[in-house]
Amino acid sequence: MTLLSFLFSLVLTPALVTWALESSSQSFVDVTNPAALQEATRVLAEEVKLASRPQTYVLIDLAASTILLKGRGVELHRIPIKSWTASDQGELVTSFRLRERPPVTRRKIDPSVSPERHPISLADMPTAYSLRFTPALTITIDSYDDANLWQLVVHYIRQWWRLLVNWWHAIWAGNISSTTPRLDLTVSVDDAQSLAWMTTEGMPVLIRRPVQ
Repeated sequence: MTLLSFLFSLVLTPALVTWALESSSQSFVDVTNPAALQEATRVLAEEVKLASRPQTYVLIDLAASTILLKGRGVELHRIPIKSWTASDQGELVTSFRLRERPPVTRRKIDPSVSPERHPISLADMPTAYSLRFTPALTITIDSYDDANLWQLVVHYIRQWWRLLVNWWHAIWAGNISSTTPRLDLTVSVDDAQSLAWMTTEGMPVLIRRPVQ
């Protein structure tokens, strides 16, 4: 690379990153923050590879608290994240692929009323589930309805239980970094079902980490 092209790339890169993120409706990137610019550039480079193929992929933008379903770089669906926690954020720097879709519990039917089984619908999708990826990563999806007190209580019980399990594994493993990285996301009930409906086996997932 010549000196002229190197200098040109230094000038052009912040503009390209800002334009790409704004065009896909992601959060603004502070180009004066080297760490934020480096993280945005990393995600953009990975996304360019995925956008060149005829497939849908998911971008989990923790900086903007948003989940984006995209295809060819175009936003297809957006899911707001209510809250999230993550372990080993330093490991979330590559493209992950979903091993399998979340399990679906089909509604029971009364054979005396209708002998035929209705096709799976959005209402059959789970509202709380775990997704496992390659390389090793576990993403848990939890949800609750703000107007439903019982769902809110169950949500916090599950959060405390996961925290206790993580502590237990950390104590027995002796080093928490040896465990599988985890990302816990909380969304609305409808969005949890929509995400389960949209996921496919082998779907790529990118994660944009927040940078101070």
